[in-house]
Amino acid sequence: MRYPRELIEEIRMQNDIVAVISQYVPLKQKGSSYFGLCPFHHEKTPSFSVNSEKQFYYCFGCGASGNVYGFLMEMENMSFPEAVQELAQRANISLPEPDQSAQTLAAERLKSRLMEIHKIAGRFYYDCLQSDAGTYARSYMQKRQMLPNVARKFGIGYAPDNRHALYDHLLQQNYSIEDMVQSGLVIPDKSGNGYHDRFRGRLMFPIFDVQSRVIAFGGRILDSGEPKYLNSPETPIFSKSRNLYGLHLAKATRSKELILVEGYMDMFSLYQAGFHNVVASLGTAFNQEHARTLKKYADSVILLYDSDDAGTNAALRAIDVLVQNGLRVRVTQVPDGKDPDEFIKQNGAKAFSKLLVDAVHYISFQIACIQRKYDNHIPEHRVRFATEAAAVLSKLESDIERNVYTTEVSRMTGVAENALQSEIKKQRQKEDASFQKEAEQRRMRLQRQYGQTEEAEKGVLDAQKTLLYFSANHKYIYQALKQVLSKEDFPTPVYADAFDAIATLWEEEDHVFVAQLISFFEDAPSQRRVTEIFTTRALDDETYDLSKGINEAVVLLKRTNIDRKIAHSTTAEEIQAWLEEKRKLEALHITI
Repeated sequence: MRYPRELIEEIRMQNDIVAVISQYVPLKQKGSSYFGLCPFHHEKTPSFSVNSEKQFYYCFGCGASGNVYGFLMEMENMSFPEAVQELAQRANISLPEPDQSAQTLAAERLKSRLMEIHKIAGRFYYDCLQSDAGTYARSYMQKRQMLPNVARKFGIGYAPDNRHALYDHLLQQNYSIEDMVQSGLVIPDKSGNGYHDRFRGRLMFPIFDVQSRVIAFGGRILDSGEPKYLNSPETPIFSKSRNLYGLHLAKATRSKELILVEGYMDMFSLYQAGFHNVVASLGTAFNQEHARTLKKYADSVILLYDSDDAGTNAALRAIDVLVQNGLRVRVTQVPDGKDPDEFIKQNGAKAFSKLLVDAVHYISFQIACIQRKYDNHIPEHRVRFATEAAAVLSKLESDIERNVYTTEVSRMTGVAENALQSEIKKQRQKEDASFQKEAEQRRMRLQRQYGQTEEAEKGVLDAQKTLLYFSANHKYIYQALKQVLSKEDFPTPVYADAFDAIATLWEEEDHVFVAQLISFFEDAPSQRRVTEIFTTRALDDETYDLSKGINEAVVLLKRTNIDRKIAHSTTAEEIQAWLEEKRKLEALHITI
């Protein structure tokens, strides 16, 4: 899928990278750059930088880098064309029909067919619920106090206890078996001789994307049996790690505070009771991508998980993820081990409203969870409580918050505040050292990865970067280099393409803007490689011998290219000719 390069550049220029990234990552300005916690790896100290002048981002911890397109591609798991479309919509720029490759066109058509299949399946399940086959399911819903009008809004349906009900219905609609299997709604028999429905004898909860399109289903068994809930598998249109149940409805409230619950019925009951700013995770642990999705629509979250041990542990894990992504977090739990669905049915909306009002700051919740493990009458327990609490407080960046909660823990444990502050300081230093070690290990892994996948050794990689860096920053250097270098002199394919792109920009635009150069590359790994050329180099200073550096880099690349050709030569004459070319390199000198 291709759009004109001029249009891609116009869209990029209309989407300031700081403004776009700020929707996902809280940034603080330092000079012409902005810094925040990297959204692509776990860190405590901000190492993620956004250059407002050059319009690219770079993480000094994990090496993630690119322009505004690259960020969206990494953050939202988008293709390059999808990122173009998203940013064009953001800037109110109309897009022409793009040129599409056969592969891209096939993928788009498959997604379209899968969307249609899910829409038809949703209608089929809904009709089954209203039919005689759905009598028992309707009775179950009545017992669970699920109001028909709300169930209609959610698209609740019923999958008959029949192995081929949906399969036969889709065949009648002329869908291929291959597409049915791709949808995840139909699966092959173990015998390999046929196919059957994934969902049978279950109350069906359609899962919608934020555009209110059905992309998957969750099915609840009506009687005893396992699993109690069964979800659609991952498909080209559905990812459990990115989608949240009910988000399309919560989004419509425009509330900046969302209630996060664990299950379908919790979300349904809260919505039915009038709390429409509620979403649920989809039977999987709450993760970074879930938090990033929430961050698009909310500033704060009230966590409402079950009050049993499993729910408490899930809430503690979710807190860390939410806080890392810049969301304010409060926590509440229903008493007596009940889940939210049970509580609201027994106590009503007013009592539930009080639970929300009484939700506590996540630090208070974490400390209360630690306190429950220990008996403060035992000195050893007080020590362990204070130590664990100090570890929690060490993660707070606000000095004021840290001091307030330090005072509270001191009161609870009888440990002096200065002793707690000393322990917190030690914990922060330990975490900082751990982060630095982890960051260095990531950088080394990255270098090893490049070394394993590229023909060139490190010296040749550095030579390529040096030449690309200076040819992009100085036209006179590019003009000198184009007389002696060609694309084939660059052994690393992405760098060879970058040299071509730099030539195009100098010839057509008379300048090379880094963010524009990055847009020539439509995959995230290539964007990262090109961005690194300009983020990890500092050669434009008085101590660098420019002429010597350029000449040595050119000779190294050309010698490497000749050595490669000698290795692939099949005759003595060819080898002799290339050896002669290699000798000529001794006299090569570029005047800079």
